Amino acid sequence: MRTPEIGYLIAAATAISVLASCSGGPSAPATSLASQQNQGRIVKHQTACPCVYVANYDGNSINVFPVGTSGNVAPSQYIYGSNTELNDPTGVAVDSNDNVYVANYAGNSISIYAAGATGNATPTAVISGSNTGLEEPAGVAIDPLNGDIYVENYQGGPSGGGTVNFYAPGSNGNVAPLGSIAGSNTELDTSVGLALDSSGNIYVPNIDNLVTVYAAGSSGNVAPATTISGSNTQLDDPYQVALDSSSNIYVANEVAAASSVTAYPAGANGNVRPKYDITGKKTKLEYTSGVALDANNNVYASDEGNSTITFYPAGSTGNVKPTGTIKGAKTKLDHPWGIAIH
Repeated sequence: MRTPEIGYLIAAATAISVLASCSGGPSAPATSLASQQNQGRIVKHQTACPCVYVANYDGNSINVFPVGTSGNVAPSQYIYGSNTELNDPTGVAVDSNDNVYVANYAGNSISIYAAGATGNATPTAVISGSNTGLEEPAGVAIDPLNGDIYVENYQGGPSGGGTVNFYAPGSNGNVAPLGSIAGSNTELDTSVGLALDSSGNIYVPNIDNLVTVYAAGSSGNVAPATTISGSNTQLDDPYQVALDSSSNIYVANEVAAASSVTAYPAGANGNVRPKYDITGKKTKLEYTSGVALDANNNVYASDEGNSTITFYPAGSTGNVKPTGTIKGAKTKLDHPWGIAIH
């Protein structure tokens, strides 16, 4: 099992994923213009999306690939370099204006980049400082209702099991959160990523094998509205959560040698069995760290052990082969963590 500090989780990243409202899928890959970088100057370029945004923990970069891309291919966008202020990125999210938000685990910060940014890009804003309450942030998501910036902290809170902070749209600098989910009633226990559904409900995977769900706008020492936990769930070091168009709940389970993507019906509560379970040698999953779905409900998984992105048709379950795999030196993938599709 991996941990952000040493690469393999000793205790048991976001990224995190918000389901975007754009179209596309592996059967209809998008195209893009080549990105350019010249003497440190950043050249924005037009990319036909939807795209897969990847937070590379060891690569210290954000890599972007058009949905449906497969093979040893270069990213269409590649945010990397000293100006970026990236510092062990674990979670990534994209807002309705295509701005990119990154949770920097080691940097205790959220860095934000303009739409289309690539190369050694300077953030347009950085949330960082003692007032922010950030403590090893591992996941980030955007509230689809009001644009609030939600961040999951790996550490913090009364028990040290993590917190969920949220900030006003446009936040920059050493700003205090609008609110925080923290305390013994929350059941947060070493949480890694998070996601929000179309109604603003908040989903948090916890490494102690549970997914806690909070009502939209929750703040303080609040109990979850629902909790997925128990032996029937097959949760095993859950790292990231995402939702499909029917609000089925997909979870990336990172445990070594038995990594999987499990999915539960909308509104699932208690010790429930998965509706779908992508697992087995044919899946090529080794250390599943992130999950996201495109508008056609195709399932994308990041794997930090293999440094790959694999994807599967909608409704896949069992020991299934991926439809495609992004892998190889040209991809510049290096222990990818959280992923998002937008």
